[in-house]
Amino acid sequence: MIIVNFITKCVKISSGGSVPAEKKITWMHIVSFSFATAISYVLGVLSSLISPVLGAPGVSALYVAAAVYVPFGVWMGMWGALAGYFSCFLLGLYPSGYSVIQSLVWAFADFIEALIPAVAFRLLKIDPDFTVKRPGYAKLLPLFVVSGTVLIILGITVQVLWGATLGEPFVTFYVYSVYIGTALAVLGIIMGMLAGDPKTWGVYAVSGIILASVFSGLWGAGTLTVVNFPPPLPSELFMPVFIGWVMGDLIVLSTIGTALLVALTPVIKRTAIYVEKWFV
Repeated sequence: MIIVNFITKCVKISSGGSVPAEKKITWMHIVSFSFATAISYVLGVLSSLISPVLGAPGVSALYVAAAVYVPFGVWMGMWGALAGYFSCFLLGLYPSGYSVIQSLVWAFADFIEALIPAVAFRLLKIDPDFTVKRPGYAKLLPLFVVSGTVLIILGITVQVLWGATLGEPFVTFYVYSVYIGTALAVLGIIMGMLAGDPKTWGVYAVSGIILASVFSGLWGAGTLTVVNFPPPLPSELFMPVFIGWVMGDLIVLSTIGTALLVALTPVIKRTAIYVEKWFV
């Protein structure tokens, strides 16, 4: 809701004047970047505390922050990637407890995660269009994606309020809500490929969900366990951290990230914060 209100204000501000012949970096880009960084950091802290990957501070099995800076990468290019970097850097410092050098290196994981879809959409010159072309599917796609997202959020809420302290049956509800929610969102994505712009949906599914999760997980797990100054975690934790990282991001980007892109992309493209190139 905070993100929706912020975007609505940007629409009102940007609609008041004419579009300049040459776009430049404005205070709205700086404010949007700062907003995305702050929200990503808060969600990153909460995610790492609510659904931690055991033995890896700052790593979450459901890293909700990715659902903010990855869409911002699609909308705002390098600004979204930088939001991912700085939010992860701050997360590395607190509450994860890594050193400044370790956090500076580790934070490139989230930078890469937002950069991959940003680069893909711009190099392939694809105008992101997450609308549905066939009227019969226009109501079904949002229903699947939003229902999946609501189930994920509901499951996380139940886990925080009751599962973490009382255990069963709340933990089981949490697990099944994640699985079912993800399945619904994936059906929505497939429906988008069939009934929407196949280039937009195909590029997002490959670059914004699969490749972003895998390469972010490789860098994140690698710089925590294998290569850093020095690595803060033992090398034998690489595979558990990598699997937990990738699976969590795949789930979050398929559900919450996709829901934000479907709901907000048409709105953001009408604002001055939308970036067609890298910074403007």
